[in-house]
Amino acid sequence: MSDATGKLREVARELLTSAQVNLVIGWQEGTEGFRSRPLFATTPEECDRLIIGPTCTANLANYLRKLPGKTAVVLKGCDARAVAVLVNENQLARDALYLIGLPCAGLVDLEKLAAAGVDVNAVTHLAIEGDTVVVTTGAKSQTVAVADVLRDECLGCQCPTPPEADVLLDEPLEARDPARFSDLQDRLMALSPAEREAYFQAHFDRCIRCYACVHACPMCYCTTCFAVQQKPQYVPRTVGLDENRMFHLGRAMHLAGRCVGCGACDRACPVNLPLRALNSKLASETKHLFGVVAGLDMEQKPPLVEFLPGDTEEALDTH
Repeated sequence: MSDATGKLREVARELLTSAQVNLVIGWQEGTEGFRSRPLFATTPEECDRLIIGPTCTANLANYLRKLPGKTAVVLKGCDARAVAVLVNENQLARDALYLIGLPCAGLVDLEKLAAAGVDVNAVTHLAIEGDTVVVTTGAKSQTVAVADVLRDECLGCQCPTPPEADVLLDEPLEARDPARFSDLQDRLMALSPAEREAYFQAHFDRCIRCYACVHACPMCYCTTCFAVQQKPQYVPRTVGLDENRMFHLGRAMHLAGRCVGCGACDRACPVNLPLRALNSKLASETKHLFGVVAGLDMEQKPPLVEFLPGDTEEALDTH
């Protein structure tokens, strides 16, 4: 058990024992060694099941709305940014939350792990130690380079440490390779408009409209998504390229200035659509036009909510 895991369990036990919170939300081991699942601890004893590590993929901001009393939640950098956006949008009250910040070393991509020669189904434990990922399979262990197996969104993460937390479990981590952060956009922008359209349409054509991306995204909190609304009906229920394109472009516009790049949509998609690519493009446009990066400040108003004296003509046209 790592020092950070021990500190997490100690903090969580104390919060519940002293009745400072009603609930602690974190991660626990899944049914397989390469997965974790959310844990909702209501007693100090349950806190001994809390874990942290490169398998803790679930964005726990998803579970915070409409909870009674005060809740403690463990947050990676991207999860904490999601909480900040939800506070900005009056979906969460900051004083109803106790934020346990986890400086995140990244999440392991299982497909990359398999490509590196690891029998994923035999994995019993994963841990990041410096520049390597230690993979345990039964009584054996092997190491692979972090750069070879981390998820793409983690390789270029600019906010691995939560911007705001009531307690940090470990020393803050620096932003990762900015070249990785911009690589996705650079590759897309290198394509001509026609090539970009063909790229996304080829992927949209594969969409089965299961809405897993909607359920995984902490920003998609509408009671009824516009894509399934019946009166009025914005998107036909049939599954085809035109309908799929309307859904994905509409959802991307709803996330403009709000997406925190956590990659939950990509991880949830059963057909591996490049949803983060679309959302990150709009995030870069928001930063260019308004100087805003979603989720870095809990006092920050959404960029399309107010006019500011410093808004450029280009930004005003966007409004």
